[in-house]
Amino acid sequence: MKNYSKKLSTILLAGIGALSISCESGILAPKGNINDDSAKQGSLTFSMTDAPIDGSNVSAAFVTVTEIKVDGQTFSGFKGPKTVNVLALQNGNSLNLGNGNVAAGTYSKMELILDIENDASKAGPGCYVLKTDGTKDKLEFGGKSQAAITLKPKYFKVDENGSTEIIMDFDLRKSIKSSGYDFSFVTNNEMEAAIRAENRSRTGAIKGKIDNYTTSQGNVLIYAYKKGTFNANSETKGSGSSNVTFAKAVTSSKVNADGTFSLSFLEEGNYELHCQKPQSNGSIIGLNALLELKSSVDLSNVGVNAGVQTSVALNFKLDGLLNL
Repeated sequence: MKNYSKKLSTILLAGIGALSISCESGILAPKGNINDDSAKQGSLTFSMTDAPIDGSNVSAAFVTVTEIKVDGQTFSGFKGPKTVNVLALQNGNSLNLGNGNVAAGTYSKMELILDIENDASKAGPGCYVLKTDGTKDKLEFGGKSQAAITLKPKYFKVDENGSTEIIMDFDLRKSIKSSGYDFSFVTNNEMEAAIRAENRSRTGAIKGKIDNYTTSQGNVLIYAYKKGTFNANSETKGSGSSNVTFAKAVTSSKVNADGTFSLSFLEEGNYELHCQKPQSNGSIIGLNALLELKSSVDLSNVGVNAGVQTSVALNFKLDGLLNL
């Protein structure tokens, strides 16, 4: 019995010792505070970009950011509130929302906090669409005065003495819905699906030109999908309570007057490209017509590598309207 007690004591002491070592090494310890000045430091930056909105009567779309959180802790590098015209951040353009030194480590999520009611100057509303006639249309968010959008960037790690930039693609086409000429945000879950966050150093771009494009053809959009994820019938019909069309697209680009487009900040991998002409009825998305494209590149398998720009040359196929 005495030998058994000694063995039990030895096992318990060994377990306590292992637990102590694990806590000291951080294996079982709670996650550190991103604002812990005593920890080893690295640099963290947050920035924002945009995919386009399709409404012909929209000249700008503003959101007011009041706070950015990382694993529940306020990111002190952001000095808010900031009211941002997201529509101005297309074609690879981005806006720095703040940067600063933080505790080095791996993080799991971030939160983007938006003020629905007040902008940076304390005037209302905080999030709104500016129409071409100069009027503001408040972007309601289910009756709430604040929106808290949780995002989970891949490779969300800050190395000691390193520099990490997390870029948020605020996809207006998927995050805003319309009823006639009135606009509002989609649901919280749909917002979190519409805004993606990427480690910028892990992304590349697809840039191209449609050689036979003319402005007389009206608005034309190019979509990038992860290879094998596009289904024409379901994507053009819309999904979810807000009836979001092309919901599985990673990003999209409006074709410029000279036929050029840019699909930016794409995670490394293989993509397929699709082209669409929205119905011109003043709404965000109307009847969706898919256009057939010709290219020397296989548009069902376009590779993207980090830090590299992939170029594609395209043409519309004459009478190339796909029947859905």
